[in-house]
Amino acid sequence: MSQASLIQSIDALLPQTQCGKCGHPGCKPYAEGIAQGEAINKCPPGGSATIHALADLLKVQPLPLDAPNGPVPPQIAFIREAECIGCTKCIQACPVDAIVGAAKQMHTVITDECTGCELCVAPCPVDCIDILPLAEPAASAQRQHADQFRQRFEFRNARLARDDARRRAEREARAARAAEAQQSTAAAPLDAVQAAIERVKAQKAATPSLSDQQKRLKIEAAMAQVALKKAEDKLEVYGTSDLQALVVELRAANEKAQAALKAALEDAAPQADEATLKQAKIAAAMSRTQLARAEKAFGESPTEDQQAQLVELRAAVEQAQQRLDAAHGSPAAPAPISEGEARLKQAKIALASHRAALKSAEHRGANAAELASLRLALADAETALHTAEDASGKQPPNLQRIEKRPVDPAMRAIKTELAYARADLSKLERQPDADPAALAQARERLHKAEQALNEQPRP
Repeated sequence: MSQASLIQSIDALLPQTQCGKCGHPGCKPYAEGIAQGEAINKCPPGGSATIHALADLLKVQPLPLDAPNGPVPPQIAFIREAECIGCTKCIQACPVDAIVGAAKQMHTVITDECTGCELCVAPCPVDCIDILPLAEPAASAQRQHADQFRQRFEFRNARLARDDARRRAEREARAARAAEAQQSTAAAPLDAVQAAIERVKAQKAATPSLSDQQKRLKIEAAMAQVALKKAEDKLEVYGTSDLQALVVELRAANEKAQAALKAALEDAAPQADEATLKQAKIAAAMSRTQLARAEKAFGESPTEDQQAQLVELRAAVEQAQQRLDAAHGSPAAPAPISEGEARLKQAKIALASHRAALKSAEHRGANAAELASLRLALADAETALHTAEDASGKQPPNLQRIEKRPVDPAMRAIKTELAYARADLSKLERQPDADPAALAQARERLHKAEQALNEQPRP
């Protein structure tokens, strides 16, 4: 019999009063304890009949009842309704929901559902609950309701679990709303301050920067205007000749300061915006790079479509350079490129293209006729480069062709084997528990590889 089946069989023999007199919070927990070896004589409502039934099931000797007050006969609770104050404490204590009522209203016991557990007596603050013994046939009828009591006990536990989960979820939701409200309240002033900072930054970015001289003239103009305003206010109050002369003098000084500031602002060269200048530099560099790549890819003799693309790219380079010059504030004429330098550049690109084509053909194993044609084209490209260098006034480079001796496949295989042998031996030697036989085999392999390399003829 499995453990679960044993617990179920033991629970079926218990009276299901759910009284807790056995020391467990219900009959099912006591059944689990008995299945794990706990004594079978701790159920006062079941008495000797339950003890003998459990002994027969478990194949053990029956024991005398272990209860200081002896066995508990079938009984039910009775509420003296005239004395009930409606505190609901007995409703909360009943393990099978056999008491009905409401707060500040009279409570009563459902007789057919009461197990006589006595758990409702102690919580009652006015002691209005009596425990009444049952006589036959009511006592026998109560014992036959064990399955019903078990079902109501399980339903009550499920309801309490749902209520507890609901209350926990409500508490968490309230805490989350409170935290969110507190966070939003705390963040609101910070958001306002940040918005003000951003507005000031935007105003500063929109306002052109002033030179030191312009700042000084602006301050002097403001001070002259303030001094004139104060003198005019005093003249209006007192009206003396000295104040009138002072106002005339300050008015002339103010006009002079304002004129100097205006002239300084008008004569100042516009400052280049850093972001615009950076974008213009990037655009100019990218356009020049695209043009250089196209010229290198199209070679010395581009097709009509390629020539059209080159024209568009050169126009884009000129436009990007003009925008860059405008961003700097002073357009600079591009350095002219002579026709000889342009031809020299094209010759270098053509020579590089022919070299790459010959190398690719040799790598893929082209036939002799194709290789001869490519070598002839490479020689013509070198001649064209020398001619372009002479026309540009530059000294031609001292080109020397170096014929590399191809590597012998047998020598390559021997060197590869030697490298692997050294690596395997080094790996084994680093292992503290390496097999001596494997080490000896690796050393022998390395010795043979070195011997094979030494036997090869030297160039």
